[in-house]
Amino acid sequence: MDVEKLHNEVLRAFNDSCVIATRQYSGRGFRPAADAFFEEDTREIVVRFDLAGMAMDDIELLVDRRELIVRGERTFPTREGRVYQQVEMDYGPFERRVRLMVDVDPEVTTATYETGVLEVRLTLTAQEPGARKIDIQTGGGGE
Repeated sequence: MDVEKLHNEVLRAFNDSCVIATRQYSGRGFRPAADAFFEEDTREIVVRFDLAGMAMDDIELLVDRRELIVRGERTFPTREGRVYQQVEMDYGPFERRVRLMVDVDPEVTTATYETGVLEVRLTLTAQEPGARKIDIQTGGGGE
């Protein structure tokens, strides 16, 4: 068998299988990894999301008093003449909700996006000073 003919047969088989795999790709959907922690020195809650391959304009960030929501979509990169051998990265729309255990002030929240990592810094809201009096109810009946 001619080496060039063999090469063409292998290439055709490879291309056919890759095109079929790409067309059938449905993926698991993109679910970015997230870390959340409290920094004692700054008194901030920090939440970091791994959003590699995304443009900042494709990310939406919402903050409520006790919830942080990040939405967006990592699109599948298509280009004429590109044939994939393997597709392991996840793509598609996503929404991640991080429930916070304390109230934060959305007005002083900051977010930075660098090298594919979105870092959100949330400041705790000021607590009302002082204690609250609790009335003690009687149990009724008995001595």
